[in-house]
Amino acid sequence: MKAVILAGGEGTRLRPLTCDLPKPLVPVCGKPVLFYILELLEKSGCDEAAIAVRYKGEKIEAALGDGRYGKLRTFVSYEDKPLGTAGCVKKAAADMTGPLVIISGDAMCDFDLAAIYERHIRSGASATIAVRSVDDPREYGLILGEKGEVTGFSEKPSFINCRSDLANTGIYVISPEIFGLIEDDRPVDFAKDVFPEMLRRGMKLGYYEESGYWCDIGDIAAYKRCTADLINGKINAALPERENLPKNCAVSEGSFVSKGAYISPKALAAGCSCIGSGAYISDGAKLHSATVMDGAFVGEGVTLNDCIICANAKIGGGAAVYEGAVIGEGAVIGENAVVSSGVKIWNNKRIARGSTVSADVKYGSAAVPEMTEDGICGATNTVITPEFAVRAGCAAAKISERCIAVSCSAGEAAVCLKNAVLCGISSAGKVSCDCGTVPLTALAHSAALLGADIMVYVSAKVQTKIMVFSAGMLPLKRSRERILQGAVTRGEYMSAGWDGFGEIKRFTGARLLYESALTSMCGFTVPYDIRVICRDPDIRGICTPFAKMLSAGRDKMTVTISERGDTAEISCGETRIDPVSLVLLTCSAEARAGHDISLPFAFPRTAENAAALYGHNILRYFESSMDDRDEQARDLAARQIFMRDGFACAVKALGYMHDLGLSPKDALEAVPRSSTADRFVRVNVPPQRVLDRLKAVPEENEGAVIGTDGERVFLRPDRRGTGIFLFAESCGAETAASLCDKAEKQIRNAVSALTQKNTRDN
Repeated sequence: MKAVILAGGEGTRLRPLTCDLPKPLVPVCGKPVLFYILELLEKSGCDEAAIAVRYKGEKIEAALGDGRYGKLRTFVSYEDKPLGTAGCVKKAAADMTGPLVIISGDAMCDFDLAAIYERHIRSGASATIAVRSVDDPREYGLILGEKGEVTGFSEKPSFINCRSDLANTGIYVISPEIFGLIEDDRPVDFAKDVFPEMLRRGMKLGYYEESGYWCDIGDIAAYKRCTADLINGKINAALPERENLPKNCAVSEGSFVSKGAYISPKALAAGCSCIGSGAYISDGAKLHSATVMDGAFVGEGVTLNDCIICANAKIGGGAAVYEGAVIGEGAVIGENAVVSSGVKIWNNKRIARGSTVSADVKYGSAAVPEMTEDGICGATNTVITPEFAVRAGCAAAKISERCIAVSCSAGEAAVCLKNAVLCGISSAGKVSCDCGTVPLTALAHSAALLGADIMVYVSAKVQTKIMVFSAGMLPLKRSRERILQGAVTRGEYMSAGWDGFGEIKRFTGARLLYESALTSMCGFTVPYDIRVICRDPDIRGICTPFAKMLSAGRDKMTVTISERGDTAEISCGETRIDPVSLVLLTCSAEARAGHDISLPFAFPRTAENAAALYGHNILRYFESSMDDRDEQARDLAARQIFMRDGFACAVKALGYMHDLGLSPKDALEAVPRSSTADRFVRVNVPPQRVLDRLKAVPEENEGAVIGTDGERVFLRPDRRGTGIFLFAESCGAETAASLCDKAEKQIRNAVSALTQKNTRDN
């Protein structure tokens, strides 16, 4: 038996499933429809099949590999131009002889093809049509006939004028004489042209009524119905291999989980859900009759009801996708977003977190992580994937002139993404140093020793942050920041040739180097029992032994370090040395040791007073340097990493207190200081217009100021232009908070006025 499979369908009604996929490759329970047809042909005794392709035919050819499917030999026939169902069969079967089975590659069926083939041979018909009784005739081409012989046709009739319930399934057996009815080089269709011509010529046209399963997967509803029928055993076809799930998995008997899928024991798959290979279903996710295709990611607490999630799509934590909705391949649904019933999200589109989508989304750009003050941020393995991390590495390589030092937080996700960053750096031809799993502060010390001019730190939990710094944990200059952003968002980076990949050096001494630096600072003791608190267990684990080394008393003292490790505060009894005061103490310590100090431009101005106690100066560097005016400050800051290392800053301050015999309370009272307050105010208009309306005084290269040196509020827009940071400084805590309140109110009034103006102008 020989066969021709019609596989040229675009599947427009199946979009977005078929945006980048030909209809025959649409997967049902993880296996393309075409493969079920090939298995049916092989089971029926077919030994050779030509596959007539047109739309994205190269993908079908790639899926077939070496041209064999089990014992079945296959080859692909391309249409140079549309030839119709009959024309493409004639072209594909040019080298075949004898009767041919014609079957659609995008309709699921389990017909007895051998029986249809035998009936055709015995009947002496020139063509035989496989037909199936249907309840609703309005969407089918029907045949009229008796005793197995076709007498006429009825195309998609209404119930009023319907005279038959036998639908043409598009499965035929034809003899070679049929090709004489098919003109070359023009579209010819079996149902519209060839079969009516056969009746006009008196050629015998037979039909064979089948009772097996047949479903043309023409739209989303038919696709979902076919998936459920396959899972429920209504189709005589082999399902792909199932995953051997633990007994504690809450998966209903009517659901199907492919081999290689992961579903959390804390997730629920009910109804007739289908989960493809490589899909990941997180804790708390609830699926009911949902189809999740290969490689898709479903975050924590997601709700999926009777919907389709296409391959490699990402559904952020807390999101919900409802009945009849389809999420296209590679699309990203942000955290806590809601996709309403029937909505289709096209491939690679991004839905913002917290939004509600009630209409189809066809246009827009692919998902791009946000670039914020915390680095390149996004949901782990949803927005920031290993693939994206490679791109981030390529981008970082573009701004490095020497080498790049890279480390990550603890955990397999962070290690995987760090390795992907290293691969990207190498593929762009730059040298990198893999410093392993060490905190950002430890990475900074190693970067200085290794001569790296760029640092990359990857922190990955539910959210991933890829932080890119200049040497010394300093923010990138604006010129580098723009290059990095362009490389990340628009792919503006170069790839090395096969022989130009950069070396990835393994540096295993990062932790030891950092501990050595801390050891050199801890040559004294204080009359306290010091305890370290930090949400990052790695930072806490490194710093605790040094806290014990410094401890020589019973009174309790606590050093609380930020999760990133860059700031700290000290508590002792009723005395609290806040992060700003701790830096001021360190400024005094450095000035007393004969050094100038470098600080961020936004840091309170009382730092100048602390340094002046010992006749030294504060140099200021900008958060986003536009030129070289802060170059001296940046050079000094790169050598004073302890100013951005919370624990090292605390050790410096404790050393200063030890040398002068000061208690924490005495030290706090001795250092020049003022009270501070800070906050972030979101705006929905350009922030520079807000600052202009407030008549804030521009501050050199960065931000603007309201007030005087004694009571001032420094305002600086964030990197994305979505809000304004406020840094208030005053003689008292209540006054500082009041200054912040007043400035926030002014900002909100300015935003309201600007919004009204925009409305009037439009």
